[in-house]
Amino acid sequence: MLVMVAAAFMGLMAVGLGTNELQSWLSYNYSYSEPVRFETLVDDEGHSLKMVHSQDIWVDPVYKFLDEFINVAQFVVGTLWVVFCFGLPGLLFYKNKLKKPLAELMSAADKISDNNLDFSVSYESSDEMGALCASFEKMRSQLEENNLEMWRQMDERKRLNAAFSHDLRTPLTVLKGQSEMILKYAPEGRMSMEKLLSTVETMQRHIIRLEKYTENMNQLQRLEDIQIEKKEIALSQLTAGMADCAGAVCGKEKVFELDCPEPEATVLLLDYEIFMQVFENLLSNGVRYAYKKFSASLNLKDGLLYLEVLDDGRGFSDKMLDNATKPFSSEAKGADEGGHFGIGLSICRILCEKHGGFIKVGNKNGGCVCAAFLVDESVV
Repeated sequence: MLVMVAAAFMGLMAVGLGTNELQSWLSYNYSYSEPVRFETLVDDEGHSLKMVHSQDIWVDPVYKFLDEFINVAQFVVGTLWVVFCFGLPGLLFYKNKLKKPLAELMSAADKISDNNLDFSVSYESSDEMGALCASFEKMRSQLEENNLEMWRQMDERKRLNAAFSHDLRTPLTVLKGQSEMILKYAPEGRMSMEKLLSTVETMQRHIIRLEKYTENMNQLQRLEDIQIEKKEIALSQLTAGMADCAGAVCGKEKVFELDCPEPEATVLLLDYEIFMQVFENLLSNGVRYAYKKFSASLNLKDGLLYLEVLDDGRGFSDKMLDNATKPFSSEAKGADEGGHFGIGLSICRILCEKHGGFIKVGNKNGGCVCAAFLVDESVV
């Protein structure tokens, strides 16, 4: 910038000096004047005074035209020089520094407006335009990730709705058939009281099943909006809550063991409600599939709290190992068997991922589920 200003200033000075010299030369060659005439006067005191009487100057018409032309030319040349000093470097700067990245950014903007995110903004430079292109690429990448996540959620929602509709058909069909039978035979007295009560009981069981299923579906759809709120909690308090919950669920039918080799004074930064919701789901599965006993263990490693629940049951089948954490995956013989619909581990998976962790299923002399939660290591 300083170089351009200096060049423009020097050029304007050169033009100004050149035109002054040219005008002086024209004035000398194209203007004429008579010799100066003097007149001598005497004042009251007798002193003589010499005064200019007159001087006639003639100017050639060519000089007037050339003088006016030079003035106009001085302005035009000065303006053109300034434009040249600032325009040429600007043009070169645009061509070498701005043209390519601007074209890249405009092309990227057009593709984004057409909902096309399958591209990349590539401009290798360490200047401001390079940083701008890198920021644009970061924005495009984030948009692509957000769109993929949105499409994933839409696909999962469609699949959940399809499964919901499919599983509703059986109880609705039963209810419809039973109600039609009552309306057809009860008014005519062709249905005994025993048969009528049996039919009503069947309808009631399926109504309860529908209520449970709807409640589970509503719960599953709300999980994506859960906000994690971590608070400090002592490990001893956490294990005490787990033991109380296990005692209420297991009763005297199954034996439950809890193992925690970590120091009881350890303090965790954890969402207690989320953790207990996952534990209760895994506990329910353990009670249902264990033959005699099941156990749970807690371990801390690399900033993660691992909750492992094992049972001495038959374990997961090969099919369930791949699909256990997907919605409506269950090995129960009937969907209404115990009111289980195969969404417990799916709920656990979503909650663990919300808490920065994960969930894995496997077999260790029975079923084994490991749930991990991200905790703040600074308070562990």
